[in-house]
Amino acid sequence: MKLKHSLIALAALAAVSAANAQSNVTLYGRVDLGYQFNNKVNAAGDSLSELKNGGIAPSIWGLRGTEDLGSGLSAFFNLESHFYGDTGQLEGAGRLFRRQANLGVKGAFGSVALGRQYSPALLAHLGTDPRGFKEQFSMLYPYALNQTTAPDTLNDLGIFLANAVSYTNSFGPVNVGAAYAFGEQAGKFSAGRTASIGGSYTGPVTVSASYQQIKNVAGTGDTKQWGLGGAVPLGPVKAKILYLRTKSDAGVLAGAETNVGVWGVGVDYVWGANTSTVAYYQGKDKETSGALTDKTKTLVLSNDYALSKRTTLYAQLAYADYDAGSTARTSIIAGPVVAGEKQTVFGLGIKHDF
Repeated sequence: MKLKHSLIALAALAAVSAANAQSNVTLYGRVDLGYQFNNKVNAAGDSLSELKNGGIAPSIWGLRGTEDLGSGLSAFFNLESHFYGDTGQLEGAGRLFRRQANLGVKGAFGSVALGRQYSPALLAHLGTDPRGFKEQFSMLYPYALNQTTAPDTLNDLGIFLANAVSYTNSFGPVNVGAAYAFGEQAGKFSAGRTASIGGSYTGPVTVSASYQQIKNVAGTGDTKQWGLGGAVPLGPVKAKILYLRTKSDAGVLAGAETNVGVWGVGVDYVWGANTSTVAYYQGKDKETSGALTDKTKTLVLSNDYALSKRTTLYAQLAYADYDAGSTARTSIIAGPVVAGEKQTVFGLGIKHDF
């Protein structure tokens, strides 16, 4: 009996070892916290000091895994959660895997994924936005806040696509991705439906392009967004430029038709363990004019210091000039927009990846 038990234990151990040899699961994540000061958060001129989560990147944790299926094929999955490092709370209505929950297969043909995942339109411009879509002071907010206000479970402001099928592949220096997200609204087949495509060329220079269309969940109108960007390396310096145009039909956002164009230009300078950035962004809604013109101009200065491959100290400063009709749709600053005023936001923090 003792020998029998030993043989069973050895067989179980061999099975576990074989499974581990064929599959790989990784726990990963990031915590980003720091101090942030905003000199003006309302018309009364009040300021705000806070312990800020996600100064340059969101605090996340996740699981990802792959399994070798043979013949050059592999299966993969991604589960990714978003949380507030300062309070420990989940971000996004308490949903555990708000960012990613997908499964797919990849091989020489490319990669096919099913489930909640990043929009290909967003990923295309990571190398051309002057601040790389950082969590603060980048094109991330105009990109998101100008897309349809469909429920978070559907398209999450165009950043993450739920109920989606995607295809991605690389052809030498050219990377392409396309996705289709089912709206899954009873009685309204098109409501919340999203089509997204993005691509980039990375050679002596970088060029990026994207297009995304989201059907309004109310069944009236939609949002169309396209973007074009470029980056040119010059030794320790890299110059970047990105333009996004978003048009929303009446009734989709604040009730009125919008036509927002936002462009940004900037320069990264690498010296030692430091990366210093100077960037300028300007956004305007062409459907507004006169005293109600929605236009914002913002200058950003920042420096990232790599303490190690995983840990970064950062300092950043944004100065925004708001027109009388400015809204969050033309601003790159997360937080209250004080129309007709000038606003300065300073941040100092640390980011650690694991």
